[in-house]
Amino acid sequence: MKKSFRIKIRVFLIISLLIILFPTYINSMQKKEELPLEIIIGGELLQVNINTKKLMYYKQESNKGELTNYDLIYKINDKNIKTRDDIFKFVLNNTNNNVKILVFRNGEKKTIYVNKSELNPSYFNEYVPFSATLTYINPNNGEFGAVAHNIKIENLDNILSKKGNIHLCNSLEIKKSNEHEVGTIHGEIESNELGTINKINNFGAKGYLNLNNLKEKQIYKVGRTSEVRLGLASLVINNSSEESKKFYDIEITKINKQEKPSTQGFEFEVTDKEFLNEYGGILQGMSGSPIIQNGKIIGALSHVISNNTKMGIGLYIEWMMEK
Repeated sequence: MKKSFRIKIRVFLIISLLIILFPTYINSMQKKEELPLEIIIGGELLQVNINTKKLMYYKQESNKGELTNYDLIYKINDKNIKTRDDIFKFVLNNTNNNVKILVFRNGEKKTIYVNKSELNPSYFNEYVPFSATLTYINPNNGEFGAVAHNIKIENLDNILSKKGNIHLCNSLEIKKSNEHEVGTIHGEIESNELGTINKINNFGAKGYLNLNNLKEKQIYKVGRTSEVRLGLASLVINNSSEESKKFYDIEITKINKQEKPSTQGFEFEVTDKEFLNEYGGILQGMSGSPIIQNGKIIGALSHVISNNTKMGIGLYIEWMMEK
């Protein structure tokens, strides 16, 4: 009798555990199934423009006026301000040099008084630009992923929106990396908008783009986290001065097993002499560059390890592609 009772209790516990875990397992499976089996690899340098929530003031040279960099402009002389054109119109149509402005600064609204000379339209922006690299495009619907790390700009959490657009860059300017600092790569944007951003998360920017604007559409199978191996792999970069994407040798030196998404995926070292001669090491702006191993895209460059610009961290593509 007691033995029968114990068996019933065990069966009850097993069934209860399955009820708890089974939906989670099914949800996990559904997530995997949502990922496309093949994608177009990127490597193209982008200018990523993240919209500000309001028109933003930013002056590169030193500023001694009342306006402060990253001020969001709500009203000028009690009139709503939405775009840079509104600043143009105000400057043209008003002769009074004393101007009242309602701004958003340090998390709160504040009224300040300035001289009209501070309202140079070139000091006002509707987005914050920075350079990054395209990682992948879903050939079925044009959905893309880029950057491969959190787009978190210091002190701008209350200023940036979650939307924007991306442009391809040409006429690249390269400042090589060296032993003391990480270099940079950026370029002039091409006139046509490549795509729009509709989501920003810990693994970069996502959105949709026009596939017709891409010169190359190389399709690769998607590698799972379990398929990443120590050893040879390739970092993909599409320098606009080159006719096609270039695959540079890297060596994966450490694999971090992960139960949940994180940018600390796997470590690698750039071993390609041509890459090191051309760039000096990994550059700011290369974040998002695809990483290929055994004929599959397994990840994207996330960031440099410490100050060693030959060493990088790869984000597993599986995490980057999740909804």
